[in-house]
Amino acid sequence: MNESLLRRIAPGHSAITPLCCIAFVVILATISSDIRVAAQDTEVAPPAEQDKPAEQDKPSEQKPAETKTDSGEADTATANKVDAGQDDLDEAAILRFDAKSSRDLEAVKRLLNLSIKKGLTGENLSFAKQMLASVLLQESQQMIGAIGQARGQQALLLRDNALQTLDRAIEQDPELVEALLLKARLHMLLPGGDKDAVYESTTRAIEILKDEPGERSAALLMRAMTYAPGQEAERLADLDEAIKSDPENIQALQARAAQRLRMQDVDAAMEDLENILAQDPTNQIVAQEAVNQLIELNRLDDAIALMTKALEAKPSEGLYRMRAILNRMALKEDEAMADFNKALALQPKDPISLLQRAEMSIGREDVKSAKDDLEAAIKIAPQVASSEQAIFVRCLIAIEEKRMADAINDMKELVSRDPSADYRQLQLANLYLQDDRPRLALEPMTIVIDRDPKNVNVLRLRADTFLSVGDHTKAIEDYERAIKASGDDADPVILSGILNNLAWVLATSPKDGVRNGKRSLELAEKAVELTEAKEAHILSTLAAAHAEVGNFEKAIEWSTKAVEQGTAEENEQLDQLKEELESYKESKPWREKQETEENAIPILSPDDLIDT
Repeated sequence: MNESLLRRIAPGHSAITPLCCIAFVVILATISSDIRVAAQDTEVAPPAEQDKPAEQDKPSEQKPAETKTDSGEADTATANKVDAGQDDLDEAAILRFDAKSSRDLEAVKRLLNLSIKKGLTGENLSFAKQMLASVLLQESQQMIGAIGQARGQQALLLRDNALQTLDRAIEQDPELVEALLLKARLHMLLPGGDKDAVYESTTRAIEILKDEPGERSAALLMRAMTYAPGQEAERLADLDEAIKSDPENIQALQARAAQRLRMQDVDAAMEDLENILAQDPTNQIVAQEAVNQLIELNRLDDAIALMTKALEAKPSEGLYRMRAILNRMALKEDEAMADFNKALALQPKDPISLLQRAEMSIGREDVKSAKDDLEAAIKIAPQVASSEQAIFVRCLIAIEEKRMADAINDMKELVSRDPSADYRQLQLANLYLQDDRPRLALEPMTIVIDRDPKNVNVLRLRADTFLSVGDHTKAIEDYERAIKASGDDADPVILSGILNNLAWVLATSPKDGVRNGKRSLELAEKAVELTEAKEAHILSTLAAAHAEVGNFEKAIEWSTKAVEQGTAEENEQLDQLKEELESYKESKPWREKQETEENAIPILSPDDLIDT
């Protein structure tokens, strides 16, 4: 039987094509019949009576002719010999046509194994092995289909059995690409997979698929995922080849873009991302992942440019919303609002865009529009009322309307949903401070510092809070920690503020054990240097430090400069600056103890407000 015909009849698929099967059964039956008829036709019939030569006419030289006849019969018999396993192979081929259940496949497999055991040769043997491989592949597919319904060890057992079955299929037909790739996928997707097995299977598949660019591209992509850190060049080479084989392989383009971003080759990555979105402008998952990676690389402008190109190809509500968020991050408020408006023009009933526009409206002090959008979003999808974004918008509205207790309750709800979110803890702390509850603000600050002991900004914030409640000792501890954590590359603006506040408390605290004039003077001079002597309140601190060490002449000099600077900048503390100057003129150091009066009004939860 012709080898190409065998390939068509029993390709490496889970089932033989029905029309091919019918053709095969007819052809096989015809061939088998022809073989048997031929065998019968070649039997030597006894010669007719009239054909028998007379005995006296038999010359002795005719004996070689008899030998020749015997030899011809043997050759003909050998040529027409039927394989011992032929009948079983025929029956297996007929059963294979409708085989679907496990029992059917088992019967076909038994007949094929039996036919091979009895004896097949040449094309029959090749065909039997290919058919057996296709049966084993189909069995493995059934096992894999059952994995989704299995649990625990049963799922792992099914996976292992499927892999063993695929190995047997590949043993029967080493060029069965479907089995090679399915084996690779099983190892990639399930726990305990063997990357070496993935590499080996995909490499063999890639070699076989040299004339199938689409499938070869998929195999190259799969192999690219097997490389370990340090093998970026090999991964990129496979991805390049995958895209060369199939330029429309979006997954390969996406993987290469991600790899290029990891390698800081942003321009090349942008080309891939633009190509992806040109082919599929609505692929928001790819767009979102690309945007996230660009943001991590501080390439916000590139992310906006990518969204703009995608929108040029095909405008969509999701892409407008995504670009709006990026514009907000870039502090382009007008562009962001315009994009939210476009998103809602395309999809007026999108609660997500409504909530985000509501948040922007609050930033513009347009509380009415914010409330309208919040109410519209909840009306469209009532479940969003309990979403984090809706609660946050509600909190912001409460702040604008001076309903601080409501705002605090909303923020406490957000914190309770994710206590690990430091930014929420700090938002709660700031709300407590706005509502004159500094002692309550200390708790969320401390939670953040315990998790991040070198967070300079929060250390400074807690120090300022301790200072406001009169706990100078703890304030000094936090200021010193903040200075130490700042390091040599500290932001001059942030560092000057910390130095100034610490110098101030060391110079002006009414507690004798807290003050340290020498240290205060050292810190104040550095703060003045960092701000180029242009900040009135920092000049005031340097004056206080000089007064603390008894140098009132210098104190008057710097205090006078502080008053002049404060007057020029219309400083809200100008009256105090003048009072400090008068004190130094009287040779009196300045003493100050801040102690914010705690808001004593209880914060009632929504449950407490329910009238029972």
